[in-house]
Amino acid sequence: MAANLQERINKIEAKAALMVERYGLMRDALADAHKRIDELEAVIVRQKRELQERDRQIEYLKVASVLTPDHHDVEATRAVLAELVREIDKCINQLSL
Repeated sequence: MAANLQERINKIEAKAALMVERYGLMRDALADAHKRIDELEAVIVRQKRELQERDRQIEYLKVASVLTPDHHDVEATRAVLAELVREIDKCINQLSL
């Protein structure tokens, strides 16, 4: 009977040790996840700022293209705007990841 009791205690100790080890691994994984979340939130803030700046640049270029009477300048401005829109789309895609 004592051997059976000792055997149960040993199994419980082994399971407890396993649980402690798994808890440590999960705690470390949680800390890593929180760190990654903080990093990604910082990236989102930076990209939002960049997106706002690009929007402002687009607005300025729209006003400039309306005031520009030369056809060549209008086409050049449209090309610049198209590039800026592509950059904005790229930023939006990165934000949605």
